[in-house]
Amino acid sequence: MEGSVMKLIGIIAAGEVLIHVVLFIISRLIRKTNRDKITGTSIFKGLLERAFILVTLSHDLVASLTLLGALKIATRIRDHEDKVSNDFFVIGNLVSVMFGIAYFIFSKNLMG
Repeated sequence: MEGSVMKLIGIIAAGEVLIHVVLFIISRLIRKTNRDKITGTSIFKGLLERAFILVTLSHDLVASLTLLGALKIATRIRDHEDKVSNDFFVIGNLVSVMFGIAYFIFSKNLMG
């Protein structure tokens, strides 16, 4: 079990490096604005989001993903939307959710 936990931590650490490389490339492709810079705060929020996904899927609380989606939409509503910002937001969130689900799959396979 201890070896499985260490493997999972390694997978998540590698995944976090990979996700930030992917988001950096995406941000350059869509020429995001300075307002959408990847900061320490955005990295922390992404880690928290993926941890939430991993925990909810691990405990078979799939409906809680609806809550996550609603919270993300509610915090994003603005009077003046910026298409570039929205593109980065949507793509970034899809990438983040995919990594959270991948972590769950890896943890399920490693832990049995």
